[in-house]
Amino acid sequence: MFRKMNGFLVVILIFIMAACGSGGGNSGGGGGSADGEEDAYQTYGLNFSPYTGTGQDPNKGTVISQSQIKSHLETILAYTKWIRTFGSSLGMEHAAKIAHNMGLFTAIGAWLGSNAITNDEEVQNLIAGAKDGYVDLAIIGSETLFRGDLTPAELIVYIEWFRQEVPDVPVTTAETYDIWLKNLDLIDHVDVVLANYYSYWEGIHIDDAIANVHNRHQQLVIKAGNKDVIVSETGWPSAGDSIGQAVPTPENAADHFLNFISWARAEGVDYFYFEAFDEPWKSDYEGPQGAHWGIWTKDSEMKDGMMGVFNGETIDDNWTGECTPGGSGIPEIEFTYVPPIGSFNNLEGQVRHADTNLYGAAVYIYTGGWWTKPYWNDPLTEIACNGYFICDITTGGVDSTATRIAAFLIPVAYDPPLMSGGINLPDELYDIAVDYIIVDR
Repeated sequence: MFRKMNGFLVVILIFIMAACGSGGGNSGGGGGSADGEEDAYQTYGLNFSPYTGTGQDPNKGTVISQSQIKSHLETILAYTKWIRTFGSSLGMEHAAKIAHNMGLFTAIGAWLGSNAITNDEEVQNLIAGAKDGYVDLAIIGSETLFRGDLTPAELIVYIEWFRQEVPDVPVTTAETYDIWLKNLDLIDHVDVVLANYYSYWEGIHIDDAIANVHNRHQQLVIKAGNKDVIVSETGWPSAGDSIGQAVPTPENAADHFLNFISWARAEGVDYFYFEAFDEPWKSDYEGPQGAHWGIWTKDSEMKDGMMGVFNGETIDDNWTGECTPGGSGIPEIEFTYVPPIGSFNNLEGQVRHADTNLYGAAVYIYTGGWWTKPYWNDPLTEIACNGYFICDITTGGVDSTATRIAAFLIPVAYDPPLMSGGINLPDELYDIAVDYIIVDR
């Protein structure tokens, strides 16, 4: 819950009363009941988007009916305390009222893109819902900075607009954890930090996924100061393409759900799990895995293996510990997969004997000169707790023809030099790095 925010005192009181009643879920860590059976459990929150029908796509203007919203909420009602939505138009402006009337707490989003007219409509609808008393937390934008649709200054204008209109309702935005770390000034303009963590998209093996989430979350908690940090999105698809070491299967999706909830309960972290239902439309934008993030299928059937969480099952701590793969020793960096010339696959590597909280990889490719990868505004590749890293080295026109690839293991506090065709890499890079590797292909 939002412990440090005076504006949430009423919501906290209601939440505590609900949790203590006969229908309340168990919000603490692991323990079972006195007779040996696990206690029933409700998730803290679920990401809720009901575009499950054939051809339904918010990007194409699909208007969702109130009856469809209500039907989908009825499916998940017994399994969660909160819902989080993403937009406040195309029928979704009714979601907060419907959910509130069903007894759910609501974190309601206004979708922001690059179109000022639709942005204004979204925020105005969210303001109206909040003034009517149906919004417990307002979320202005979802990964807006990550997509580059707005600048931080433009996003802050929308946040402060809402705050001025509805000062008694807490307001924030949702971004990936790394965007928050790169825009710490944004934290001053929100009441609570909502961060997305996706070990799947980072190519992390399922066995290391929650340790990776834990590591990223702790970094952000330190930077957030006195602001609570809530997980706004995390999940694992049950089908789709493998990314690095991340393999989407029904078993891995269920494993991630159970492992994450075990972590959240043990660590006392509030969250919105991604997501309630499979949404077929997302495959057009995210690849085949986009349609398979749900706990429930598009037909509202709970997927195999998911019920264990709601039965109160948890697993032991497998997420804490030092992030120094291989233990103490001389730091090493190596490539575990180098794509062949002409391939658009990602570069993969492994680091050993270095604290991954303190070190990152600066990656460069040579195509007539050295170029920073993946981007100038993202020149440092993060390393997972187990030492694994993955980097997109084909983000430009002729990148797939690169004849040399280099990676330097450097402190995260060091800004690596930005290369845009220079013939030689700077000497200081070799001096700062604790290890490096350069390969020809």
